[in-house]
Amino acid sequence: MSCGNDEPEARGQSVRFPETTRIGSQGHKDAIRRLDAAKEHRQHRIESHRAAQGTQQEADAANGLAAAEEQVAAREAWVKWVERGY
Repeated sequence: MSCGNDEPEARGQSVRFPETTRIGSQGHKDAIRRLDAAKEHRQHRIESHRAAQGTQQEADAANGLAAAEEQVAAREAWVKWVERGY
């Protein structure tokens, strides 16, 4: 029995766009570069947070570290998205 929806998602298929990038493409290289930069920034924030522990700057350093962690997670998700070609 069909619901009349012949969209690919309705048939259990994923939609792929021909312009999406794949591993080795410039888009993939850019995504990896941005992920690496986000990881480097996170490392700086970790060091700043450690240095700020027990000081008045600890809360700001913790917020900065949390933001850096979120950025790494977002960049990791983007790399996966690019690699899968969604």
